[in-house]
Amino acid sequence: MKKGKPSWQAKLVSLLLKLAVVFVVVIIAAGIYFDAQIKQKFSGTKWQLPALVYGVEHRYYQADALTRADLIQHLSILDYRKVRRLSLPGEYTTVSRGVEFIRRAYSLQEDSYGAQRIRVIFNGKRIEKVLDVGLNKALSGFQLEPYLLDRLQANNLEDRILVDIQEVPKLLIQTLLLIEDRNFYQHHGVAPLAILRALWVNIQAGRTVQGGSTLTQQLVKNMFLTNERSLWRKIKEAYLAILLDARYSKSEILQAYINEVYVGQNHNRSVNGMGLASQYYFAKPLNELSAQEIALLVGMIKGPSYYNPRKYPERAIKRRDLVLRIMTEHALLTPKEYEAEVSRSLSVRDLSEIATRRFPSYVDQVREELKALVSNDTQLFSGLKIYTHFDPLAQSRAQASLSTGIEKIQQQRGLTQLQGATVVVDSKSGGIKALVGDKTAHYAGFNRALNAQRNIGSLIKPIVYLSALQQQSGYTLATILEDKKITLTSSLGNKWSPKNYDEKYVGDILLIDALAQSRNIPAVNLGMQTGLSAVVDNLHQFGIEREISAYPSLLLGSLTLSPLEVAQLYQVFANHGVYSKLKAIKSIYSNDDEIIWRPKVEALQVVDYEHAYLVNYALHQVTKRGTAASLQRAFPTAKFAGKTGTTNDGRDSWFVGYEQSELAVVWLGRDDNQAISLTGSAGALQVFKQYQHSRTGESLVIAQPAGVAMRYFNKQTGAHSLPGCDNLIMLPAIIDKLPTPIECERSEQWQKPKKSWLEKLLDW
Repeated sequence: MKKGKPSWQAKLVSLLLKLAVVFVVVIIAAGIYFDAQIKQKFSGTKWQLPALVYGVEHRYYQADALTRADLIQHLSILDYRKVRRLSLPGEYTTVSRGVEFIRRAYSLQEDSYGAQRIRVIFNGKRIEKVLDVGLNKALSGFQLEPYLLDRLQANNLEDRILVDIQEVPKLLIQTLLLIEDRNFYQHHGVAPLAILRALWVNIQAGRTVQGGSTLTQQLVKNMFLTNERSLWRKIKEAYLAILLDARYSKSEILQAYINEVYVGQNHNRSVNGMGLASQYYFAKPLNELSAQEIALLVGMIKGPSYYNPRKYPERAIKRRDLVLRIMTEHALLTPKEYEAEVSRSLSVRDLSEIATRRFPSYVDQVREELKALVSNDTQLFSGLKIYTHFDPLAQSRAQASLSTGIEKIQQQRGLTQLQGATVVVDSKSGGIKALVGDKTAHYAGFNRALNAQRNIGSLIKPIVYLSALQQQSGYTLATILEDKKITLTSSLGNKWSPKNYDEKYVGDILLIDALAQSRNIPAVNLGMQTGLSAVVDNLHQFGIEREISAYPSLLLGSLTLSPLEVAQLYQVFANHGVYSKLKAIKSIYSNDDEIIWRPKVEALQVVDYEHAYLVNYALHQVTKRGTAASLQRAFPTAKFAGKTGTTNDGRDSWFVGYEQSELAVVWLGRDDNQAISLTGSAGALQVFKQYQHSRTGESLVIAQPAGVAMRYFNKQTGAHSLPGCDNLIMLPAIIDKLPTPIECERSEQWQKPKKSWLEKLLDW
């Protein structure tokens, strides 16, 4: 029997079956492909994370030099909020003779610190008592979390603060699910009924007024897809959402959403995730948000630009209040709490305030050091934690002092276009505490602290005098130097006739007086006797790495250095002859708190303690009775060492000063290198004094070395003399290098002078 041809119905069924097989194969293949994409993106590093640059952790102890105003300023810089009654971490209030605050919980490498309620009582300019209020227990001190200095971005211009789901307030999670996806724990990535309901509402309204996407679909759209509006994209979104829901737990998906969701724009940087949004809008971490702040953030997800509280406060308030009402209807808030929250005014962080939290001059140095420490961007933007020596108090004070100081000097002296720079370092560790590269706060242009190359003038003189004191030929602080007109002739016949700044000459002068008064001619005479090579060698020993030409003009500071290099030079004196390389970065850790880099100890005794002591004694005299004597008058109970610097052409004004633990360098000048006619004492020293007025420091006290003792010298001859002779001065000297004292007749009334208790303590 002959078979007939298949009917068209059979052909259709066969075609449909084949198409169904192809469709299933395509779906399976697409599923495998999409699943691989999800696994690669979701299981690995989901985002390029910014490198977080932190300042130093502050530890304060009982009896430390600190005022109540200092502590309040520090808390304010860390975004602590002043309140009447403490209730949350990040809040402080003033009490009788003190401050009480709830210190935030924070982690620092291997150590973690819980929230703690602390009361600090002051006695004048010192901490008298520290109390743990919760435990009603006296403490020896307290610490404050490090300041987040900057977030070094990757090229994708996304920014976020990663948070763990355990760190997110329960109220925020409940509100988020209530507003964005009430059936989150019931569906499997998509909610067909929600899609149909949204479609019907939108058809009735004639426009899109409701979305049917689940929270999982929103996450897929943000992480895997573009903003293209098409049916195909929606199908991919739904399919990926189902696969994502099948592979990962609801908790993992929710955590990813909270870290991914787009909540605004900060110039060219997108604000992603609730962790960063909390800081961007309210300057506080998630766990310190109030109910109305949570309502605002969750409400903004619908349209971050449309509900931007800075641009459209009325829209934002209306949206916030709607979310608060829904929260109350679903028992997340009581009616009383709702009334309190809805009555609050809209208070978001001002954009100008965000700008004032950035310190580009310091970050420039961090970036420069990172070039040698981090090999590539992949490592850098994997959430590195970079801990630095940055001190936000020192930085803000140094900037304010430079800005107001320059403005005041310009008004008083009729100057224009005056610029400046300040560097503040920890004398012992070499840690850079503050860098100010411009008189304008937070300026991100030319960084004078690092890059201005200027003649250092008289700042070189301590090196010249040190080079002489190190000689075996018997130089002491009492050595007589000549201060007379001189002319030097080079081997090529070129003549150089240096002059003193006042163009006067005093004849013979003690070495210590020549340094204290910053006389030029004695320094030149001494340097030529000692040898230029000794001065150059000391400059290199002190950390100056550039090539130095050994010309006689070097003795008056023809060398060009940056303010940071000058700080390196004087760090050795401030640290008793011990060299420590100046550095901003303290350590680098991974996102998981694994140590990546820590500096090697580079403390080297490059100058004998005895010689460093003699120079420090002389530099103290500079601030007591020399070119910086106004410092002693301004701070009669404090002791500093320092040196003014003025270039002969009147283009640069310098001052370097240090006390017990901190050294500061100030430079003033013009970018076009025109004369400013300011000495170091008339210009830079005034800025330094203003900086010192803004802080509570510790007087310089340097223990006298065993090989140094106070001895008498003849003021006219500089000879080592016995006590009781006429015309004597008492100065420290290295005993082993002193000749036998000269005999002389003592007057019958002579008695050995008695030291005061303060002289015995300081031995100066």
